[in-house]
This record gives sequence, C-alpha cells and structure tokens, in this order.
Amino acid sequence: MSLEQLELDPYFLAKIFTQPIIPRKSEPVATAENTVPKVKYLGENQKNIALFIQNENEAYLNEELFNLLTNILNACKLGMQDVCLINTFHYPQLGFADWQKAVRMERIVVFGSAHGPLGLQDIPPYQLVTVNGTTLLQSDDLGLIGSDKMLKAKLWAGLKQLLGI
Repeated sequence: MSLEQLELDPYFLAKIFTQPIIPRKSEPVATAENTVPKVKYLGENQKNIALFIQNENEAYLNEELFNLLTNILNACKLGMQDVCLINTFHYPQLGFADWQKAVRMERIVVFGSAHGPLGLQDIPPYQLVTVNGTTLLQSDDLGLIGSDKMLKAKLWAGLKQLLGI
C-alpha cells in the first residue's frame, strides 16, 4: 500500500493536529459589526427634531414643498437650523433603532408612512407615540397636506402637542 492510496478520516486528523502545523501569528477574526452609515440630512438639528420624508425623485423636496415645510416650521417658531430633514429613500436598509443611532433625535415628524422607511408598524396618524424614548408624530405626505386644509389642521394640532406650543 502506498501513501497515495492512504485515506484518513478528517475527524481523526483534527484530533491529531490540535495546533497548526506551520507556526504563524494568530490574528483575531474580524467580527462584522452592524455599523450605521453616516446619514446625510438638511439642517443643523440644534433642537434634535427629525423630519422624515420619502422622496425618490428629489434629494429632499421640490421648491413648492420646501416652501410649505418652511412655512410650517415658521409657524412653530422653528427654522432649518433647529431640525434635520432626512430623505429615507436613500437608506432603505435602516430600521428605527439604526436611525436613533445615526441621528440625535428626541422628537420626530414622519411625513408619509412610517412603516416602510422606519420599519414601524401601527402608528396612528396625528397622534403622539413614544418609541424607544423618542416621541413620534406621523403625518400625511407633504404633497397631500399642502392641498388639504383639514390635514393642515390635523398636523398643526399634532405639532402643538409634540412641540409644546
């Protein structure tokens, strides 16, 4: 019988060679951490208020909707320096906990559905909900709010509660 025909059981070989045959430095195996990507947003977020939109056609908002948003913020005695406007379309993989790690936020307004972009379910519209220590207000899409006075009134009532106006 030649050595070429010799077959050894892999389990038996593993028992024999508990140490590497060729000595080398052992390097720690890199663990894959769930790192949150750096999120781009518009505004300075000085008051830790996050505004979430989902817009696949624009970086953030078109001029008409941006003017509507600044008018809403002005009515609340806020400016873009106080908030951060985030387009969730560019970050489909992030869940709500990831957003909390990526952006400082104490209060959130979601324009549109919170189900897809934030991964939250069963959020009643225009009612304050606390999720992981963050107060959230879900609203309709800004395009709908701009054309419907009833929705503007609902948003205003929700913002007064959220911001303590």
